[in-house]
Amino acid sequence: MGRESEQQGRKTGSAHLGVSLNRRALLRGALAAGVGGPLVGGLLAACGGGSSPATQAATTAAPAASATSAAASGTVAAGATSQPTAAGASPVATAAVAASPSAQAGTGKYTIEPAKHQGGQVIWSAPGDAKTANPVLSTDQASGFIIAPMFEGVMRADPATASPVGDLAKSWDISGDGITYSFTLNDGVTWHDGQPFSADDVKFTYDLMMNPKTKSPSTSELTERIKSLDVTDGNHFTVALKAPNAAFLASNMDSGIVPRHILKDVDPATLSQHDFSTGKKGVTIGTGPFMFEEWVKDDHVTEAKNPNYWRGEPNLAQWIFKVVPNASVLVQQLKTGEIDYGDIQPADVADMQKSGNVQVTASDSLSFVFYAYNLDTSKTDLFQDKAVRQALFYALDREAMIGAVFFGLATVAVGTMPVLSWAYNPDAITLKYPYDVNKANQLLDQAGWAKGPDGIRAKNGKRLAFELWTTSYRQPFVDITTICQQAWKKIGVDCTPKTEENTAFLTRITSTHDYAMMLVSFGWGIDPDQSSMWACGSYQSGYNMNKYCNPEVDNLLKEALATTDHAKRIALYTQSQNILMEDLPSAILFFPKRVAGVNKRVHNLYPNVIDVFFDAHQWWVDA
Repeated sequence: MGRESEQQGRKTGSAHLGVSLNRRALLRGALAAGVGGPLVGGLLAACGGGSSPATQAATTAAPAASATSAAASGTVAAGATSQPTAAGASPVATAAVAASPSAQAGTGKYTIEPAKHQGGQVIWSAPGDAKTANPVLSTDQASGFIIAPMFEGVMRADPATASPVGDLAKSWDISGDGITYSFTLNDGVTWHDGQPFSADDVKFTYDLMMNPKTKSPSTSELTERIKSLDVTDGNHFTVALKAPNAAFLASNMDSGIVPRHILKDVDPATLSQHDFSTGKKGVTIGTGPFMFEEWVKDDHVTEAKNPNYWRGEPNLAQWIFKVVPNASVLVQQLKTGEIDYGDIQPADVADMQKSGNVQVTASDSLSFVFYAYNLDTSKTDLFQDKAVRQALFYALDREAMIGAVFFGLATVAVGTMPVLSWAYNPDAITLKYPYDVNKANQLLDQAGWAKGPDGIRAKNGKRLAFELWTTSYRQPFVDITTICQQAWKKIGVDCTPKTEENTAFLTRITSTHDYAMMLVSFGWGIDPDQSSMWACGSYQSGYNMNKYCNPEVDNLLKEALATTDHAKRIALYTQSQNILMEDLPSAILFFPKRVAGVNKRVHNLYPNVIDVFFDAHQWWVDA
């Protein structure tokens, strides 16, 4: 879910499960913040038990593929404030790990080397196959990866500044009241089949995402924000909002645009089964630098260069997404050169650094690892009392877990805003949930959960016993569930870890919601708005996967979106976080760093958590 699915997958961070959920399955290549860990036995032993002034002119953004991404930053139009630079991220503790250029957001420079070789391929990899090739439907990281090279949005995020810049949009301006956005599209853009791209495609895509029959993860947020989208002519369109929304450009105009001429007669209810979504050459088409060739399920996806790409012909002949069974295989194939790019588990960093052919980089991310309580009483009634939810969180030694599972490459979460977010404000969060077993026991005692002869608590004849689900693809997640099991047993709670393969797990947590508790990670976008996870209306049509609803939180989130004053937004998000930390519908465990490995034969590919595909057409490999 989340957009950071590299921001891993470009159109994310928001969200991918890996599982990682992504907010936008392209930039938001979403639930897949990868982490790694050692043997479970060792783990258990280790755990012991400022607002910017509005500009006065219309915004004009340089193409995102300029010589440096920093130069691509657009200014914000009259009536709005510019997006802030992302907070600088600290380099990882391991001295030999290079800090990714994105770790110094706002100061990082991406130097584009002239290509010395044309042709060749880059092989990307991640555990688990994609679910869809359709950006309208994507929620998982793998889908975000395969979608990113093929599709483009109206806007994108600059990886050096985390500011929204033009992608398919050449320029845009915003009315003084913050309601009307007027966009001018770039000239000469064509679909992979040669048909001209136009504003009609943009309108068609947004109408599709806003249609509930489509079952797009964007439906709830878009319908809540957009009043109308109207085409002026082939290169111009306007969007009228229902109310001013500070996150709109960054969070809602980056979705991959799909071709109207291919999909106009398709029933939205059957879109997920259409050839466009399941992958077919000549049907699955975008405007990006690479074109769909083939998809061999659970093996690979091949994309060929788009020789007519509007920014210039790509240097590579092919981009390939390769499915590997697990993170360990991924690391081995990075070392042997069988793959060129992949996320590295912290447990493997030291070993990977011994490989002379791989550059390892690390940076803070827009992700968090969390477990969610299912608050739908039709699924379970164990977690209706917040005292139970809070007790379980107090019982976890998260500092020890970071050392054992993340090898120090993570930060204990305080609040819900990731470290890289400009709204990160840990000092103002009132409930921080330090490790406190006595507090955990006290809360359960007071809530009427008494220990029985077997040491497990019960109330009104019902035992405090449940299953904790996670994906089998991410061993660290499996390890964390085992640690939780042991920690909770000490306070009289019977937790049974359960795992399943990635696709089935994603279906469980995003569709059927058939779980009592689940553990996953989520990648956010560059704007701190988290309505898609916490708003009442985001259940089913967003990323509110556990049916949480608090009208006070809803109102604060809406109020924060109605102002462009960053100081006011931070204050409002801090208020909403304090309520969330009290209610604790989900327990945010850690803010992980992201570690990536790139084969040194690949040039111009810069790992970052904002948009790793920002210059994909300029990647090249040694002959």
